Amino acid sequence: MIKLKLLILFLPFYLPVMGQNSPEEIFEKAADQLLTENLELSLEIKEIASNGKSKDKKYDVLIGKSEGIERTKTVVQYPDKLKGITIVITDYPKEMGLIEIFTPANGKIRKMKATSKNMELVNSGVSISNYTSKDRSQLNFEFKGTEEFEGKSCYKLQVIDISDLENAKTEYLIEKKSYRILKIIAFNEEGTEKSITTYSNFQAIGQLKGKIQPMFMVNKDLKKAKHNEIIVLKIKARPDLKEENFSIEPIIN
Repeated sequence: MIKLKLLILFLPFYLPVMGQNSPEEIFEKAADQLLTENLELSLEIKEIASNGKSKDKKYDVLIGKSEGIERTKTVVQYPDKLKGITIVITDYPKEMGLIEIFTPANGKIRKMKATSKNMELVNSGVSISNYTSKDRSQLNFEFKGTEEFEGKSCYKLQVIDISDLENAKTEYLIEKKSYRILKIIAFNEEGTEKSITTYSNFQAIGQLKGKIQPMFMVNKDLKKAKHNEIIVLKIKARPDLKEENFSIEPIIN
């Protein structure tokens, strides 16, 4: 009887605490710290194959969203022989997206539908916005307990995107203290791990209060047995982005 009375006494205080740590709220606190749209950034990527050989690349990227349409523009800056290759991805809310690839060597623009297979060909998968900018009304969340990662206590969440069952399931490790996303595991439709991405060296984005960016990321492609090491050289908010900023313009030497 005493235990029952104590439970009833503390229940009103216990329930709000549990509510604060629902998986949806944990995800929102983590995702809302990040700048995932209307921004520009420069990246250096070291692609390391299973045999240890590596390639260095550098990109300038624009990411924008307006009236439900998401656009990403990636321009290759290095290596020199690929400089100027431009990839524009336009994602429409209720129809198949579009991929445009401009090759300066021949001045031509190739267009293709933004299917999952085609997206894998042109998208490095390293941007944290790939995972955190999804339509949250289409996400199912499940709390999977806690886990230690690099000495930090983390919430473990399972997130399923019901609008994209082929790439639906992901698992997140989110640091309890800071709500920073430290690790994301993506699964294929068979439930097998296909990639693991870790995030570190978080820095504040100067002109935006409360916004942070992981400046170092490691993306492991388990299917291809390779991984990318990514350094964010700079990031800047671009609330002024318009549709014309994502047009492909020929390079004039």
